[in-house]
Amino acid sequence: MRTSSLVRGQPGFALFVALLVAGCSGPEPEADVAPVEEDGVVALSEAQIASAGLRWEPVTRSDVRQTVRVPGSVDAPDTARAVVGSILEGRVARIRVLPGDRVRAGQTLVEIHGHELFDAQAGLVSAEAGAGVAREAAGRGERLYEAGAIALEELQQRRATLARAEAEIVRAREMVEHLNPTPEGNASAVAPAAGTVFSVEVATGEVVLPGTPLVHMGTTDQLWVTAFVPEGTSASLERGDEVAVRFRTAPGLEARARLVQIGQYVNPDNRSVEMRFELLDPSPTIRAGSFATVLVNTTSTVQGVELPDAAVVRMGDGDAVFVSLGGGRFEPRMVSALPLGDGRLAVEGLDAGTEVVIEGAYFLKSALEGDEGDEGEG
Repeated sequence: MRTSSLVRGQPGFALFVALLVAGCSGPEPEADVAPVEEDGVVALSEAQIASAGLRWEPVTRSDVRQTVRVPGSVDAPDTARAVVGSILEGRVARIRVLPGDRVRAGQTLVEIHGHELFDAQAGLVSAEAGAGVAREAAGRGERLYEAGAIALEELQQRRATLARAEAEIVRAREMVEHLNPTPEGNASAVAPAAGTVFSVEVATGEVVLPGTPLVHMGTTDQLWVTAFVPEGTSASLERGDEVAVRFRTAPGLEARARLVQIGQYVNPDNRSVEMRFELLDPSPTIRAGSFATVLVNTTSTVQGVELPDAAVVRMGDGDAVFVSLGGGRFEPRMVSALPLGDGRLAVEGLDAGTEVVIEGAYFLKSALEGDEGDEGEG
């Protein structure tokens, strides 16, 4: 009782305790969730804007040309490719190259073991032996004719026999050389010109016939991109037009290419036209067989604003952007967006000079939808 009366009798003590509690509590922390005004406007402080990384800028309206992205593949031109086939029947004895190897003209690609080489070599030996006999006979004929022992007609016959024998040697030697014999006694398929091996079509031990494809190869100094352009887009392209090309194997690389060939046939399955684009000064990192994307600027344009993909968010059943109202206040604006490719959109529904959020739109969308959800729960 004494203590109680002491506390009640000292009002200064109660005031001290109240001030002490207030001092320890500190300032009330700022809310983590952005407040949303009744009309759907998101209001942010400067600290919240900086923390969210929001950035906005006034937009300008213009005629925006649509860009169509068309998948394609890199390859050597038809005139720079070759299929090296087997020239005899036999069994693949050895494969001397791998896809991607650079080869010189005349380099052995595949060795084939077959009886035709042995027959050709035997034919050459026989032709050389026959020519030796005919040569001796012709020599004797010359001496006998000079001695008056034989008639001119017989000498001429011996000379003709020698000529035929020597011609047979040439034919037999060409047959052997045509099969490109190796020191191991195999025939070989060789590169017709310097270039790069694209693919090997056979395996060791496989039986091949004359004409069986062995190796696909070609030069890579000149490269084309083959793309199947949609029928509607193809009408805007003419031979000689330049396009941009990007590559899956080199994401940061963009090359220029010129349209050199336009197909005269529309594929009925996908309504596309085959087109070939010659790469201008291709980088050494671009290889035949790579996947590519051709960026085609169409003739169709839309009157609107060009914005990055991140500026447009999906809200409800439509697209929207956030516009700045000033004073840290932002509201959504429904728009119509058309993909241009390369991470850009053509946006309709905005007036020139409207300050549009180009970075941080998803933060504003989350703040708006999160607050609306809280209100629904209340």
